[in-house]
Amino acid sequence: MINVKPSKYNFSFPYPKRAGDQEQTVLYNTRTGSMALIEADKYEQYKQFAENGTPVTDEELLGNLKLGGYVVDGDYDELAAIKYNLYSSRFSTSSLILTIAPTSDCNFRCIYCYEKDSIKPLVMSEETQDDLIEFVKKYMPFIQTFHVSWYGGEPLLAISIVERLSAAFLALCEENRVEYNASIVTNGYLLTPQIAERLCAAKVVSLQITLDGAAEDHDKRRFLKGGLPTFDRIMDNLCAAKEKLPPEVYVRINADRHNVDRVDNVVRIIREKGLAGRVYPYLAMVENRNDTYNDNSCLHTNEFSQCEFDFIQRNGLDFVGRMPRQIGNYCGADRRGSFVVNADGHLYRCWNEMGIDEECIGTLKEGLKDSTTIHANLLYDATEDPECRDCRLLPICMGGCPNARKQNPANRCSMMKHGLDSYMRVIPEILERQIDAAAQKEE
Repeated sequence: MINVKPSKYNFSFPYPKRAGDQEQTVLYNTRTGSMALIEADKYEQYKQFAENGTPVTDEELLGNLKLGGYVVDGDYDELAAIKYNLYSSRFSTSSLILTIAPTSDCNFRCIYCYEKDSIKPLVMSEETQDDLIEFVKKYMPFIQTFHVSWYGGEPLLAISIVERLSAAFLALCEENRVEYNASIVTNGYLLTPQIAERLCAAKVVSLQITLDGAAEDHDKRRFLKGGLPTFDRIMDNLCAAKEKLPPEVYVRINADRHNVDRVDNVVRIIREKGLAGRVYPYLAMVENRNDTYNDNSCLHTNEFSQCEFDFIQRNGLDFVGRMPRQIGNYCGADRRGSFVVNADGHLYRCWNEMGIDEECIGTLKEGLKDSTTIHANLLYDATEDPECRDCRLLPICMGGCPNARKQNPANRCSMMKHGLDSYMRVIPEILERQIDAAAQKEE
């Protein structure tokens, strides 16, 4: 057998045996994302090789193990490959990614909002908009894709600014043959059918709103700044605008200890209202960012991971979309061509840090400054971090959230640190059912 070794990033999980079937094992590799079902006799060959160095004599099996990255050449440095992937992604010049707050004002006063201290009745001035257009224009000759996330505050309070900037961005992209797409995060209170049409005209293809349960939970957590409820208005908006919404609509359910046992109510209501298949719910973890919420109310990542798994399973939601995958850099905060633009023209790395003076990395008018935040985010290397470099989950986590590394290091790791076993036990079975269904259609 040629000089090979087992990958450091292999995981194996027992696969539920069906009557008459041979016993099988799920093999998963976090570096390549490969997942395979392997029969008992072949798994035993692999296991003896991985644990004892016993050569794999089945050439077909050895070829398949190499193909999936479960076995690599003896001199192959997997950590170096991960490092290369990190820097290729982080310092790529092919894309520009902007999160833009056209206003720093908001009509809600959510109990856990990490922007509580930076909410101001400020909209982006025409001068700042022009500065932003010029900022984007400088990147156009060098990029292939441009993505905008409209954020806030509440961006629909400044829909006319979204439209004006979108028109300018689209013209620049057409002129320079750059691919453009946009998304929006909104509380949904102003999302009328007319507003939905205007968003689609501005090439917004993805929309996210938040519902933290049925009205009795949501209205205690996400209310207007005067204290009035918001749930019924949001649901009415979704139903009225159903046929005019952007192609992808997601409902985020922020879960903590106060509502986690009632989050299924959102799925039930979506189905009762005829929105299933058009609106996709998912669970998210409330965190104490910027010291604006109570730590005791928040779930730890290991608790949330199990809650999320149970939520998906109980409600028959998409497990495959949660399949862990290799990443390069973690998010926009540690990527060179990604910026958060506040309504006043100040630039940041992370939307959790908008309005925090010490996290500002420059302005649209003056450009980027020599910033500790830029250095910390772009020079952090998880392959050199003693807490991360030897972790088999490194390729799907890459050191975790940059903001959490500063504010809450204990919660920075990927959810899959705690939930991988649960997901791997169900995803292969779901994939197998999908393959069977596709085969039956062909027949």
